Amino acid sequence: MTMMSVKNKKLLVFYGLSVLLGILVGLMGSALRFCIFYLEKFQQFASTLNVSNLFQVLGPIVVSVLFALAALYLVKRFANEASGSGVQEIEGRLLGLRKIFWRRLIPVKFIGACLAISSKMILGREGPTIQIGGNLGAMLSDYFKLNKTKTNILIGAGAASGLAAAFNAPLAGVLFILEEMREHFKVSAISFKSVIIACVMATIVVRLCMGPSPEIIMHHFSSPPLWSGILFFIFGLIVGVVGLFFNKILFVVLDLVAMLSFKQRLGFTVIVAGIIGLISYSMPNLVGGGYEIIGQSLQLKLSFQILILILIARFILTVFCYSTGVPGGIFAPLLAIGTLLGVAFGSLVVPLFYDSSLFTGMFAVAGMGGLFAACIRAPITGIVLIVEMTQNYQLILPLMITCITSTTVVQFANEKPLYHQLLQRLLPKNHER
Repeated sequence: MTMMSVKNKKLLVFYGLSVLLGILVGLMGSALRFCIFYLEKFQQFASTLNVSNLFQVLGPIVVSVLFALAALYLVKRFANEASGSGVQEIEGRLLGLRKIFWRRLIPVKFIGACLAISSKMILGREGPTIQIGGNLGAMLSDYFKLNKTKTNILIGAGAASGLAAAFNAPLAGVLFILEEMREHFKVSAISFKSVIIACVMATIVVRLCMGPSPEIIMHHFSSPPLWSGILFFIFGLIVGVVGLFFNKILFVVLDLVAMLSFKQRLGFTVIVAGIIGLISYSMPNLVGGGYEIIGQSLQLKLSFQILILILIARFILTVFCYSTGVPGGIFAPLLAIGTLLGVAFGSLVVPLFYDSSLFTGMFAVAGMGGLFAACIRAPITGIVLIVEMTQNYQLILPLMITCITSTTVVQFANEKPLYHQLLQRLLPKNHER
């Protein structure tokens, strides 16, 4: 009885650490949002100064370039592992192939992500929040001197709660660690509960700080007609091809950038950030993480040709922005591309059918989940994530059709998941699995 009591007390303490971890991740995620919001205001302010017409154009360009260069400097000078998304670093740590240096990573990732995302680069906050969450788990483990098993649980729970905090989607956070990191995270009753606790607490904190509204505010659709399943299947094939193409192009560009010298890489970053700054002056909603363009594409009546042009531009700029190596995630940009793809497809097929229960926005929702699933190879997470973000619970069936179809296309093409490939780029050849 005494031994059981001691065991239960230790377990209760560990669950208490999961609660603390979720609170810390929620606070960090909320702070990241606030900092990005106010830094973006500064970037926008540069274009409103009535010094001269030339300054109004150059102001946003200069701010974007300076922010991006500052973010890149922090990474290269203090914490190279803070580059890019960081999800692959967490996966590598859970496999025992990468080390975590949380003392330097947390401040560098936080400040670097604030600067890079505020520069209007096409990057998301979810990657940094996931990596910071995993590092907060490692921090608590070090402070409380936990063993390797419990350390890995807290790192995984921190990463999961990071996604929950970034997207205000607790269930998606739980599924992300179970699906995307299934090969890296050992699932048990204790680890599963720890992940749930951390995701719940992180989401509560974010909702207290930021409000309970869903991340994407849009119309709530009713269930589409059953016969439209064939349309979502066809759309899933298209999304799968786009996802496959995105992964291929991304790694081609990453390989090319890796061959550049440091000065050449600085020049590449200046060019990319400069283009982003120029676009942000005239069309601010077309750049940035993606939430603005998602809302715009759903509300404005754009022609098919314009949608395709915006889609291609976002596709190319997303690849280039991520390839600079500044801190920033790729989830939100993928959702924006998927939305544009869905709106473009829907604008073609919906007018062909005289059915009042079929809407273009349904394909936009399916496109978000489908492209996420295709690139990340996590269809269940993609389905739940989009449902939680849009609260379109009636679209689960079309989402399932699109996500499973797009994932199957990439699977049959023998394309490995995005983060698996990013992790392999970090490892010596003899560690490849």
